[in-house]
Amino acid sequence: MNILVVEDDFRIGEMYKEYLSSNAELRKVECVLNATSAIKHLEKNSVDIVIIDIYLPDLTGDKLAEKILKRHPYTNFIIISANQDADIIKKLLNLGILYYLVKPVKLEKLGYIVNQFIETNKKLDKQEILNQEQIDEYFRTSAEFEGKKLPKGIDSVSLEKIKAAFEDQSEWSSTKLGLELGTSRTTVRRYLEYLREQGQLTVTQEFGDKGRPEKIYKK
Repeated sequence: MNILVVEDDFRIGEMYKEYLSSNAELRKVECVLNATSAIKHLEKNSVDIVIIDIYLPDLTGDKLAEKILKRHPYTNFIIISANQDADIIKKLLNLGILYYLVKPVKLEKLGYIVNQFIETNKKLDKQEILNQEQIDEYFRTSAEFEGKKLPKGIDSVSLEKIKAAFEDQSEWSSTKLGLELGTSRTTVRRYLEYLREQGQLTVTQEFGDKGRPEKIYKK
């Protein structure tokens, strides 16, 4: 998954790049400062998501999105702006953007939207035929982020990483998953217990090599 950030403030663009590089499963994140550079970059590189600041020095973000779509019709966009005008938001929704984020951007939310897109594509790669219930699930908007009142100590980006691990392997202990993700066993167990409480995981108890019982979480 490749991302291009189009942001005329170098520091902000690098901030997005650094956060996404550390918190999303991406091959590459690149930054450019204007629309002209974005178009040139897309002519030479494959990009899955373009993150665009709507006020650029040479072209507005909505016009840039239109221009890109004419040449690269399957590009996805996240628009970032301080503008909350309904007309421009409606226009961008009609272009099919993934999300519209109002400045100042919460990095956690940006990461959630990107990770949600990645996970959806991963799941679709594994399926050939979908029933209506599965299709309904994929067409839910990432606005669900706002409606989720996660308990203290549960971060949405980390939660998505835990969920993704169960797509690759159906069962984990907190110890093994902690090693896999580079996170402490205590932290991982907190997320696993949350998912169990939500009915998304089941748990059994097994005895390890030293005879100590350990919980095994299964999807």
